[in-house]
Amino acid sequence: MFGQRMENRNVEVLRNSPFFSGIENDVLGEISAAFRVEKWKKGTSRLSEDGTKRFHVIASGRLEITRSNPDTGRMVTLWLLGTGDVFDLISLLDGRPHNVVPIAVDDVEILCVRMDTARKWIHEYPELCKNILPYLGEKFRQIENLATDLAVHDTMTRIASLILRHAVPLHQDSTEHCSTVNLIHGMSHEALARMVGSVRVVVNRHLKHWKEKGIIDYKRGNLIIKDLEALARRCKGLPEPNKKHG
Repeated sequence: MFGQRMENRNVEVLRNSPFFSGIENDVLGEISAAFRVEKWKKGTSRLSEDGTKRFHVIASGRLEITRSNPDTGRMVTLWLLGTGDVFDLISLLDGRPHNVVPIAVDDVEILCVRMDTARKWIHEYPELCKNILPYLGEKFRQIENLATDLAVHDTMTRIASLILRHAVPLHQDSTEHCSTVNLIHGMSHEALARMVGSVRVVVNRHLKHWKEKGIIDYKRGNLIIKDLEALARRCKGLPEPNKKHG
C-alpha cells in the first residue's frame, strides 16, 4: 500500500513537471517506477560528478545550481530551481561532466534515476523531445538575463531586477499595493548575493537602504515589496523617489 502511494505521488510530480508534461498516464506510470526518492536537508550540497550518473526531478523544495571560483571561493547562482524542475539537463544531453554544485535552499525531496535510463527515454518518447526545447529555452533566457545584468548593471540594479522578476501580489483583493516574492522568499542575503554575483555585505547595505526608504519590508523573514515603481525606476536608471513611504 505504501509503495503504491509513493508511485502515485511520483506520477503526480512528473505530470506537473514541464519536462514531462503531455505524456500519457500509462507511460508516466512506467517512467515513475524507475525513480527512487532522496531527501536532502537544507544546506546540503552535492559534487557535480553526481550529475553525470543520475538525472533528478525536484519533488518539493528549492535548489540553487551554483558555480564557484576555486581560488577565491566566490560563487554565483546560475539557476534557482523549484518543484517540477530537473537537473542536470546539460549532462543528460551531452554526456559530459557539468562543473556546478546544487545546494538545497530548503529541505528538498528529489526523484532520481540513472542518467542512461533518462537518456534512453528521450529516444523512446517523442513527447519528451518536444518538452526539452522550450524548457531549455527558458533556462537559456535566465542565463542570458544573468549575463546581461552582470555585464551592464551595478549591484543595486541587479538586486532590483531580481526582486521584480519574482514579484507577485501579496493579496489579490487587498487595498494595500504590496507584493511578495515567489521562489526567492525566505532566502538568506548570502544566497541573494550569489544570485546577483555580489557578496552578502553589499546586498545587506542595499536592502537596508530600501527598507529605510519604505520601498521594501520584512515580515517573518520574507521580503515584502511596498513600492514596485521605485524598484522599476531603479532598473530603468531613473532616480528613486525621495519621500519615505509609510
